[in-house]
Amino acid sequence: MSRARPAFALLCGGVLAAAGACAQTLDIYSEFQRVDPFGAVVAADRGLARREILSPAVARNAFASFHVVVSVPAKESYFLFVGTNPPNACSFTLYREHFVKTEQGWIPDTLVETPRIPDFGVMPDPDENIDGQTTRLYLLDLWIPPDTPLHGFRLEVQMKVGIWVIRPLEVRVMAARVPDLTGVPSGPEKSIPPIDRGADAAAIDPLTAYVSGAAMATNAPPLTLRGTIRRNAIQDMLLAGSLPAAVAGPQAMGKRVVDLFGSNYQSYARISGAEWYLRLRDFLAGQASRPVPR
Repeated sequence: MSRARPAFALLCGGVLAAAGACAQTLDIYSEFQRVDPFGAVVAADRGLARREILSPAVARNAFASFHVVVSVPAKESYFLFVGTNPPNACSFTLYREHFVKTEQGWIPDTLVETPRIPDFGVMPDPDENIDGQTTRLYLLDLWIPPDTPLHGFRLEVQMKVGIWVIRPLEVRVMAARVPDLTGVPSGPEKSIPPIDRGADAAAIDPLTAYVSGAAMATNAPPLTLRGTIRRNAIQDMLLAGSLPAAVAGPQAMGKRVVDLFGSNYQSYARISGAEWYLRLRDFLAGQASRPVPR
């Protein structure tokens, strides 16, 4: 697992340099917004508006995963770097996401850990062999220590393409602490849905298992994006199980999910798309961060 290192190019205060800003872009999306090789969110994940990842809240003793979306002109090369301040705020792994051709188009899924950071890339990606490719995806998988004294830290994703393009995040560390994943049996990736379904479908199996009282099994480390989403959903269900039953027990969770589904489908297009699940995660982390009454 790559250790976070100090940022080495704190330029522009996190603002895109004016020159060439339209020629290359760097952005961060939630794990539920997959992006195709041409820079568009996969149709199965789209909503009326996606969540902006500016100051994400993360739980302790848990993974938090984000897509890093790199778009550059053809025949352009770049370096990609990730750093935190303070440098030991968390550990992380950076994966390259490889695309799979489906009837619905190209969808990212297979994960390959980058051998080093900074990572070097060129467009189109020679490993993909996709005509007209303009966009490459990475999965940034953070690990937040269980007993971190931090209440927050700064993370920067930096891309060098002639100029520096910098995407800062102000990460908020919540009081919520996820029970150890080591208590969940591990095995090969299973119970993951077909790749062309919405990204939220990978979170449904752990959610259904929790509501029905069935056993869960995790996969470590995940080999696909769907496996990562499933692992993160298992974390959420472990957190739900640590809360009072009236708040997040199986019956309460089942009712809350029905309500969220109803809200998401108030129109033909899903309002939040695959990101409806993030509202459930927000609720669990918020409840677990509340002070315990004396």
